[in-house]
Amino acid sequence: MLFIGVLVVVMLYILWQMEQIGKTNKGLQQKLNAREQELLKLQQATYQLAEQQRAVLEQQLSHQPVNPVLSADEVQLARLLCISLPAVVKECCSKSVTPHQVMAGQLKKHSTLGVSQLEKMMQKHSRLTSLWRNNSVMSHLQLCVVVALLAQEEKQAKVSSL
Repeated sequence: MLFIGVLVVVMLYILWQMEQIGKTNKGLQQKLNAREQELLKLQQATYQLAEQQRAVLEQQLSHQPVNPVLSADEVQLARLLCISLPAVVKECCSKSVTPHQVMAGQLKKHSTLGVSQLEKMMQKHSRLTSLWRNNSVMSHLQLCVVVALLAQEEKQAKVSSL
């Protein structure tokens, strides 16, 4: 009889513990849902900011100098980098991909130029090299700003000695 009494007490204790775990689980689930909602709002805000930045960069790229530093292909790549900024931000935030992977896809979709030409451009212009190598969303954003400024620059006129 004593054994049955102890068994009942142990069972009641286990049931009470399960109820406590259920309450804790419910609270944690609510916190997780709230955090996921916050994350979605932050991702949406980040995407909207990327859209705004894209518009600013596109406007900067529309002002081409007479004798640009960038070649015609490099200007096309610069435009694609800036136009693709929202896609890079969105895909990097929602998936586990890098800006390089997103840009490879964007080049396939929207350009006749390839990844190798983009890589050459990044190596050719030293201001772009380290930003490209970082391969993060923040460095990609900075890369777009720098490439837009680079596209506005004019080549120095060569002065010959007389």
